[in-house]
Amino acid sequence: MRTRSQAVRRSFAVVAGIALAAGGVGVAGALQANAAPETTRITSAGTKVADVAAKPSITIKSDKATAKAWAKVSFSGKTAGIAAKSVVQVQRLQSGKWVNFPATTKVTSKGTYSVWVQSGHLGVNKFRVVTAKAASPAVSVTIVK
Repeated sequence: MRTRSQAVRRSFAVVAGIALAAGGVGVAGALQANAAPETTRITSAGTKVADVAAKPSITIKSDKATAKAWAKVSFSGKTAGIAAKSVVQVQRLQSGKWVNFPATTKVTSKGTYSVWVQSGHLGVNKFRVVTAKAASPAVSVTIVK
């Protein structure tokens, strides 16, 4: 049979243990919330919570700032957070809207791409590339006679 003091000590130990456990989870949660983004987060229990992927992005670079009408103009760039073999579509700005240009390619296993276009549209042509997940900034190419 337990004495009153044993029951009180045991109750205190249980309450203290719960408080320590709750405090430990709170500290671990706070540390995890302030941590830099990772690819995988692990809880204090050692289980996988979620995969955090890089924000998808794509760059574009033109080999020419000025080109003669119907000359080849090459675009190349790098991707991040976009799967290999994803389709890259070239677009041209026409009347304030981005319109698909008849040129596509695919992202390589190294996360790069290259594609070329030919345009007879004289003047400044603004191009960009898009994937299902991202769009590049625009690049200007002036087409001359």
